Amino acid sequence: MENQILMNYLYRYFQANNANITYEDNRKIEVELTEELDQELINRPFYWQYIKKTGGIAQPMTLTFITDKKQEEKEKGEILHFGSPRLHQIFQSALQKGTWTLLYEQGTHTKKVSPLFPWLIVNVKISYVSHQRKDRIVSYGLQLIHGQLVDNMMNRLYDKTMTTVIPNHSFPMASLIQLNSGLHRVKHNLEQSLQEESHEWAEQAIKRMNDELGILDAYHQSSSQSLEEYELERKAIVSRYDPHIEVNIINSGLFYLTESAL
Repeated sequence: MENQILMNYLYRYFQANNANITYEDNRKIEVELTEELDQELINRPFYWQYIKKTGGIAQPMTLTFITDKKQEEKEKGEILHFGSPRLHQIFQSALQKGTWTLLYEQGTHTKKVSPLFPWLIVNVKISYVSHQRKDRIVSYGLQLIHGQLVDNMMNRLYDKTMTTVIPNHSFPMASLIQLNSGLHRVKHNLEQSLQEESHEWAEQAIKRMNDELGILDAYHQSSSQSLEEYELERKAIVSRYDPHIEVNIINSGLFYLTESAL
């Protein structure tokens, strides 16, 4: 499931930034970068300085990303996973380009006028942090008329054609739920979901923290360690093991979708 969510995110990211997607399946995507994306994602400043000074024709790179860690032998491509530097770089690029979008679904070509229904789409990165870290992405969609809340929303939109202008023979329906209220509903649902999850990882982290604190206490009592050194080491142990969950909105948007979108 995480692989598919990641693939959908990559597809939308490169599509939104006008990169040419030359190949994609459920585990691999190949893209010809735009000049802008090449300069953001590829570390070759001298190349772009040379192109700028000489007026040469730029040749942005083509990259292949694989989300399946079981990379086949001789298969070329960069493995992406939550926590990898390249994926973090892509997240930062998306944040810099804007965290909000307005899109309309391109329906079937017909002369019949059809409504487009407003959906608040929110993509969230959840990080489980202790002495180890695990990241995952969740995607929610909230229908802003009757309040239907759907998870894995980006997966459901994977094969939809979206546009930044209202398509011909379509009209956007007015929202009954305000965006701020909708975002509050999404956050409340996410909080409930996190509370219902297993917290065994946090319990294990606390146990390891207490074990190390016990060792530190025993050492402090039997040695000439100063109180200042003891306090510093204690704070370092607590900081390293103290379990917590970080929740960050990657991006969100108002999507107007056809009635048959889901």
